[in-house]
Parts: sequence; structure tokens; C-alpha cells
Amino acid sequence: MSTQNTPQYTPHEEDDSFNFKEILNKYLNYWQYFVASILFMFLIAFLVNKFTPPVYKIQGKFLIEEKGSAINIFDITTSAGSEILPKGQKMANETVMLKSRAIAEDVLDLLHFDVEYDSEGFFINHEIYRNAPLATEVDWNHTQFVNGYIKITWQNRKSFHVEFLEDEYLKVTPIEEPRIMFETPDLEKSNFLFGEWVELPFSKFRINLVGSEKSGTLLMKFRDRESLILKYTGENLVIAPTDKIASILLFSLETEQPQKGRDYLDLLMKVFLNNELNKKNEKDINTIGFIDSQLSGISDSLTNTENKLEKFQSSHGTYNITSEGTTIFEKLSELEQSLSEENFKKGYFRNLQDYLVREEYSGIVVPSGSGIDDPVLNKLIEELILMQSDKSRLMGTQTEDSPMVREVSRKIKDLNASIKEVLKNVERNSSLLISDLQKRISKIERQFGRLPQTEQDLLNIKRKYALNEALYTFLLQRRAESAISLASNAPFNEVIEHAVLNFVPLTLKPILNYLLAMLLGLIIPIAVVFSLDFFGLKIKDIHEVERKLSIPILGYIGQNKKYPQLVVLNHPRTGLTESFRTLRTNINFVLSMDKPVTIMVTSSIAGEGKSFCAMNLASIYSISGKKTILVGCDLRKSFRFEEFNITNTEGLSTHLSGQGKGLSSFIQKTEYANLDVLVAGPIPPNPSELIISEQFEKMLSGLKEIYEVIVLDSSPIGLTNEALYLTSVTDFTLYVIRQNYSQKNFVDDINDLKRNKGIKNLYAILNDIEKKDLSHDGYGYGYYAEDDSTFHISNLFKEKV
Repeated sequence: MSTQNTPQYTPHEEDDSFNFKEILNKYLNYWQYFVASILFMFLIAFLVNKFTPPVYKIQGKFLIEEKGSAINIFDITTSAGSEILPKGQKMANETVMLKSRAIAEDVLDLLHFDVEYDSEGFFINHEIYRNAPLATEVDWNHTQFVNGYIKITWQNRKSFHVEFLEDEYLKVTPIEEPRIMFETPDLEKSNFLFGEWVELPFSKFRINLVGSEKSGTLLMKFRDRESLILKYTGENLVIAPTDKIASILLFSLETEQPQKGRDYLDLLMKVFLNNELNKKNEKDINTIGFIDSQLSGISDSLTNTENKLEKFQSSHGTYNITSEGTTIFEKLSELEQSLSEENFKKGYFRNLQDYLVREEYSGIVVPSGSGIDDPVLNKLIEELILMQSDKSRLMGTQTEDSPMVREVSRKIKDLNASIKEVLKNVERNSSLLISDLQKRISKIERQFGRLPQTEQDLLNIKRKYALNEALYTFLLQRRAESAISLASNAPFNEVIEHAVLNFVPLTLKPILNYLLAMLLGLIIPIAVVFSLDFFGLKIKDIHEVERKLSIPILGYIGQNKKYPQLVVLNHPRTGLTESFRTLRTNINFVLSMDKPVTIMVTSSIAGEGKSFCAMNLASIYSISGKKTILVGCDLRKSFRFEEFNITNTEGLSTHLSGQGKGLSSFIQKTEYANLDVLVAGPIPPNPSELIISEQFEKMLSGLKEIYEVIVLDSSPIGLTNEALYLTSVTDFTLYVIRQNYSQKNFVDDINDLKRNKGIKNLYAILNDIEKKDLSHDGYGYGYYAEDDSTFHISNLFKEKV
């Protein structure tokens, strides 16, 4: 048993704190992969930019007049409109309306964007707008293949060749069917004549050659209405206020064809203003239409009455009326004119009542336009029409169930009820006034009966003529006023700045692609390294081992890819040899070397390099002048130490089993001074019993009388129980851990040996460490004559404190 007095190691608690520098160094070890990943992603970004058409931004400015509504047909300065459209909401609604499908359809109806022409390019195709040599007419009442290139080739001015280039096209039909991708079938006929319809099961179009080219090639693409609407109402079109205070909207359209974008923006603003003006003109148009319908009947009556008056005067020769008759005529004419106007108003009230019952508000005429000066009724009708216009506008972008539409509908319903109540009172007053006028007329007519019959007849005709003439003049005046108002109407809003052509492409998207490439170039290697580290079972990070291991680490042995196993004796001037020298020095710090020492080298499983470490550790002691013996104690899988040119026919197993004359007969001399070897020998049937026998302890005592250093190459402690026994009869135990080979859970097993098994003098060796984990400040293996690659030894002694 060991009698060495060795210092005790008290492990620190594991530090789980975040160490940024350590994590950064871990990832920097893979810098070459990061560089390769970034360069690869940059190449992809370059190709994406090359194969992506340049994008241009077209801009225009548009004034939104906050005092009026774009669809308000009255210039109302009251708070009626503000109840529906609070401050700022009108501008927001106009913005939504400008991007709505309804106005986009109106604009696209005036543009010919359903066919696009492209010229073939090396990286990308270039769209030809307006100057294409072909003019194509598409029959959208026929099934069409859209959103894919069709190649048109012609060698003369009579015929052309059609080739569908895509494997799949989007199929659209004139009826409501799902839009699906469809594989292109083979064409039975591919040559057609210019000017004649090309009718296929999946397409119908007609092409005319309008250019002067006798031959050529052009790419053509059909764009259905749905795809165009999505393009011009989506993210490409941005409408936003130029300032928080100003009511000017900035239109920005990103497009691949600047002229096309300018045409769309200009026409968008123009169509919006036209729609606004049409809504505003509805009041005057309805008024003029109502008056014209009244004038047609009155005009006929006036003409008939005028003819009767002329005939009567001619036949009777009567042109003068007595003063009494004149007085009666003037009174009757005045009363009858008032009665006629009241009957006209009453007819309007009944007509308005019918509209309210049917809830048809588009044809309502404002009372003031018909000469009805009732301020309450006028105000209510104006509010009703305004609200109905706002509802129609909201319905362009919302549904009946939206909160704003429901609120406007509720107010319209309330106004409808209020107008009906007002109409009852107005119509009642009108009926009373008509009754009073009729009584007054009847009273005067009694006086009228005392006049001569001829004069009565003449005055009756004149009464009808004057009544029709007054009403006709009254309606003509109202019609003229409405016509003047219609002619002078102008939109509230206006174009401040038309769209301007911009042939400088946006650089933001290519830059964003490169930034995204750099980001992905960093993220992908980080994710791979993290996944390998987190999910990997094998030890990759030696710093993680240093943190978690509760025993000191006495040595760091680098990778050996070019030297033989016996590197210490064959290549003394290498970094590997120096690492074993440092290991020897570290052991001497821990052990007192004034007595013979027994050093056991073990590991968790086979293949971690324990025999390599044991052999070179024994060698490094031997060249320092210490008489050393290397003992192969792995009787289950004996290591032959062939590098020493010795045999394995007899050895430790032979001696422990009682075969042979004595221990010295099994020890083999090597060609190196101070170094002997006792091989494991043939594999016995009972290796465990041989190792834990008294004979083994006696053998160790005998060896101590001869050798200063005894190195035991043990079996893996994680696989056999005899290795655990050897820790109790040796002075010192070295546990080998191999990078990229040993599993992470081995560290927990080693800690368990220290804490729960009570093994003393247990130390670790990190073996087969990659050069990147040993390099530091430019020093490394290259410092030694026999090394031609960098290897660091400044951190070979890293004892846990």
C-alpha cells in the first residue's frame, strides 16, 4: 500500500456563470468555417441580386382637403360630418380608399397591363413598355394560362411560332373556379398567323405585328386582373402622410418598370379625383333631372294655353280688360301661383316619403334645390346623403359587420326616422296652407262671376297662362342655378405633384440581401457548432471539462498524427515529448520522489490513449535517470508494447499464475537505458483474481526494491473492477480523457470516483487535444525543431484551483 504523504485537493464548486470570452473563443476556433459560410452566403446574395430585376421608386404628392369629404356633395360647415369622420380619420379613410381593390380596378380598366413583353437577358429579362413590336389582344372570356413566359418567334411578317416555356402556369377561368397550377400540355400546332385568333384549350389571344422588325424573338406574359390588383394594392404601393401636421399624402410605388409605375400613379390620382367629382355632382344632376321631368309637362301646358289665348283674342277681338277685372285677375294669379308652388312642394314631400320607405337615397333631391326653404328638412336631408355617401365609401374597403359601417348604418336609420317625423309636420302645414289658398281663391272667384262672360273667359285663359308661365319660370331658374353649380363643381382634393420618372434603382434591397447573407453566414455555423456541442455525446470543449472536472489536470497531450507511439524516445525534440516532460514535472510537484513511486494510468474505456500515455510517461522518467519499469496490468486485452521490440509470450499473467522461476525472469530489458518492461502476457481465464491477489502486492513490493518509478498500464476503470483495486495499492492515479473520443458523461463518472468512491491522489490527463485548443499568442509546436506545425505548451500545466 502507498505510504506517500501527498497534498490533498479540495475541488471548487462548479462555476455556471456566463463567460462571454470563453464562449467567444470556442466559436473563434471554427473561424475558417465562419469565413467559408459568409463567403458562400455572399455568393448566393450576389446571384440573387444579379437574377433579380432592379426596383425603382416612383413618387407623387396628393392633397387631402380636411374641410370636405372626397365624396361629400355639400359644402357643410356644421359638425354633421365630424360626427362620422373625426379629425385625422378622413385622411386615413382616403388612404385606405386609394389602396382599395375598387379604385385599382377602375385604374386598370384604363391601362393595358394585362400583357407584358420582355426581351431576353443574360441574367434577367428586361420588360419592354409601350415600344414592343407586338400588340396582343387577350380574350379573358376564355380560359387562360397566366403569370408565365410565352416565347414568340417570327421570321417574317406573316406568321409566328409559339412556345410555352414554363413547366406550370396558373390557370384562370372566366367563371368562379379555384385558381390552380396546371402543367403545360404539348401543342399540336405551334405556328400561327399574325392578326388571327390563336385558340387553344388553355389560351386564346391574337397578336399583331406593329413594329418594323421582319424577324425577332420576344417573351410575353399574361397577367390576370387578380394578380394585377394584388400587385398594385400590396406592399409595393405605400401611401403615407408627408408630415404629422400636413394633410398631404406621399405616393410611393416600387416597380421594375419606371414608366409603367408613373402611368399607374398619375392615373390613380386622376381616377380618384374623377370619382370624387362624380360623387359631388350627384346633387345637381339629381336636381336637374327632377326639374326636367316637371318642365316637360308644364311646357306642354304653357304652349296649349298660349295658343288658346291667341285664338280667343283673335276670334273675339278682345285685348283690354276692365280695371275691376284686372284687380281680380292679379289677386287670383297671385293666389293660384302660391297654390301651384305648394302643390309642387307637396308632391316633392310625397316623392321623398317614397324614397325613405324604400331606403333608396341615391335619387333624393335636396329640398333647397327644388325651392323648398325649410332649414330643418334641408339640414337633415344633407346629413342623410352625406352619411349614405360615407357608408358607400366605407363599404369599398369594409364589410357590413365592421364597427364603422354599423355605426353609420345606425345613424342613417335614426335620420330616416327623424326625416319622416319632420315630413309629417311639413306636409300637414302644406295641406293647411293649400286649403286656405283654395278658400281665398273661391271667395275671389265669386267676385269674378259678376264680370261679363267674355271677359271671364279671357281672364280664365290668362289665369292658366300666367300660372304655367310663373311655374315654368320658377323651375327654369332653379334648373339654371343647379346647372351653374354643376359646372362650377371641383374636387376638394388635388394633385400637388405628379409622379416623376426615376431611373436610379433602389440600392436598399441589394444591400439588405448582403446584410442578410452576412447574418445567415454567421447564424448557420453558430447553430451547427451549438448543436454539435449541445447534442454531441463526445467531449469537444476542453474548457468545459476543466470547469466540470473535480480533480486536477496535470497534463495536456496534443494530437499525434505524424510520430510513432514511442515519441519520447524516438523524437525527443517535439512538442509532444515536451508535454510529457511537463507532466513529469507536475507529478514531481505532487509526489515526493525520494522514495520509489507507483503510478497507475487508466481511463474509462479502451481507445482513450492510456497505454500511449503510460509508455511515454515511463520513457520520460527513464531519460531523466530514474530506473523505471512499465507494467502491463490489463490482463483482459494485453498491450504488447511492440515499439520496444519485445515479446508477449510471457509476462505478468504468467508470473501471477505461478508459472516460471521468478519475477526477474519475466522482466524484459529494452534497448533504452533505465527502462524495463513487464508485459501483460497471455490473457488468463481469471484476470480479476490475479490482479487482486496477494501475489500482486508482493510483486509491487519487489519492484520497489529495484525501480524508482513503476508505471502501471491498467485496464479501463469504467469496464473492470481490478482497475479500481489498483488505485488502492498505488501512490498515484492518472485518468486519461481523450478529446473527441471520450464521452461527456465520463466526467461525471470521474467525479463520482473522487467524491463517492474515496479514491485519493486521482489526477487527469487530457489527451489528443486539437492544436487550436493548445495554440496561444503564436507559440506552439513550431517552437521545437522537429515540429512543423503550431502547437502550444504554455497551458500544458493547468491545475484546477
